[in-house]
Amino acid sequence: MDVIFQERGIGGVEQEITQRDQFNTDEVALVSALVREPHQNSLDARSSTNTGVVRTRLHIVEPPQLGSTFFANLFAKLLPHLYASDIDIAGIDLGKPRLLVIEDFGTTGLLGNYEDPEDERPFSDFWRRFGRSHKGGAKGGRWGLGKLVYSTASRLGVFFGLTIREDDPDRTPLLMGQAVLLSHKIDGKRYMPHGFFGVGRDDGLELPVTDAAVIEKFRAACEVNRTNEPGLSIVVPFLLEEITTELLVVEVLKNYFFPILTGQLEVKVAGTLISAATFDEVAAQYATGYVNDQIISFIRKVNGAMEQPPDVVLKPTWTRDFNGAVSDEELDNIRKAFAAGELVHAKAPLALIGKDGARVNSHLDLFLMHAPEGTKAEALYVRGGITVPDERRYFHARQTFAALIATDAGVTSFLGDAETPSHTQWNGAATKLKKNWQSGASRLSEIRHSLDRLHQLVAQAVELREPDALKDFFSIKDAGGEPGPKPPGPKPPVPPIPGKPKKFSITPREGGFAVKGGPGLTPSALPFKMTVRAAYDVFRGNPFKRFNDYDFSFKRSDLQITADGATVSPIGDNKLEIDVSACNFSVVVSGFDENRDVVVDAR
Repeated sequence: MDVIFQERGIGGVEQEITQRDQFNTDEVALVSALVREPHQNSLDARSSTNTGVVRTRLHIVEPPQLGSTFFANLFAKLLPHLYASDIDIAGIDLGKPRLLVIEDFGTTGLLGNYEDPEDERPFSDFWRRFGRSHKGGAKGGRWGLGKLVYSTASRLGVFFGLTIREDDPDRTPLLMGQAVLLSHKIDGKRYMPHGFFGVGRDDGLELPVTDAAVIEKFRAACEVNRTNEPGLSIVVPFLLEEITTELLVVEVLKNYFFPILTGQLEVKVAGTLISAATFDEVAAQYATGYVNDQIISFIRKVNGAMEQPPDVVLKPTWTRDFNGAVSDEELDNIRKAFAAGELVHAKAPLALIGKDGARVNSHLDLFLMHAPEGTKAEALYVRGGITVPDERRYFHARQTFAALIATDAGVTSFLGDAETPSHTQWNGAATKLKKNWQSGASRLSEIRHSLDRLHQLVAQAVELREPDALKDFFSIKDAGGEPGPKPPGPKPPVPPIPGKPKKFSITPREGGFAVKGGPGLTPSALPFKMTVRAAYDVFRGNPFKRFNDYDFSFKRSDLQITADGATVSPIGDNKLEIDVSACNFSVVVSGFDENRDVVVDAR
């Protein structure tokens, strides 16, 4: 197995690999990204013949006591490039690497023609493309950057992949490695930052190793379990010391509890099996602070409800008018169910329009369940088999379990285009979202706020009929009874009740209005959400009912919105949703017809 770096020409732009920072941030720890990336790919690569679960294996191999001549000889070829890239190898014994092995089973492996660099299937995407991916539809990754997490987790910036392709009748194992260093110079020659462990072809193309003897040495040295099963085995040598077995278990529990509990995924970390059957026991041992019995019970109820008809199917107009999306009878039923602590399941139809004008009819599944007293709220945003944890900030209810489940192909494709490289949140300004969909940012806002809006609708007080509730106040004196005692003297005057300070104020401005924090808004009330409606005043009737989007629209650029201490999202042509994060917040809207009066309502 050779080490191959391509020479860089004298022209062009010298580019370094700076995107590693996206996989080790304050919000996403490296170990979390190291768990999320391979499992997302494994779920994406489920074999068409696999009707059961996808199985993965994570195993840390500690350095051998006596060292390995296989590793020492292999990495000795890389030394000149490491020195030239200023990689610190002090204290590293090349024959004694600490390894992380990640394997998946029940998957397709890296499909494609490995001898064709123009092939647009997974093998070439994984090894030969950076910052570009041919994934689409319901598949998870879009950026072609996720594999950077493997080299980031290695002190030498190195990782290997051993794959067997499902569509290969000979089941030939293909072994390849990659080093992600810096642009560097050796003996006056300039080299690209990406290098390969493999076999060089006469025309310069790097090919995988197919030699059975070399592959068997690699398997034995790295303790790889794969023999002839299709799938992919990743090996990260010289693993960073801070990555431990216990942290891997915790990250699996935190990030993949939904596909595990719903029977889509089983993960074995060292000797610990994490499955639907063992999840409770493992979670109790490792991740009490992240998942508890109530969350687990909620997820299992959601999984069962996905196979049943929903409690209510929202009208397609829910994206513009959530209150009008449910009939009075349905609303009464789901409010009572929610108040009783039952699971509420709403199906939300969703029409998405591609850039080519094609209409994609899809839907979301929304779930709510009132949690026991004192329970911390939890909102799950799930696309396909992966949770998107940072989206939970758009759900503000307390004492409620909630889940937004996107499994239909149309909406998973849309949300996949909006996802960040680390798969932890959606971005309305994502390049692929803009490229592939019309009004992508507006549709995304409607999706991510749908859970919160459903909760606002359902969690209102349920009307209870109590026929005797006011009998002591509205009763008729019995003519035959004894007269009651006379009241003792005049009643003292009742002091006036002071008005409650307002949390916000609405003030008119020329060509618009402003919403600002009031004296009643205290830090303990933050954060909170408010909805603002606007319409031009009319001589007769309700101005909001007579609103027409020909008048104006918050979704178009004919109005200007500035915000301080708050985030503003249009949820209708004349409706804004304001997420308030500061007591002195201010939202100013301008651009209205100055010759007409604007009526504003905020709640």
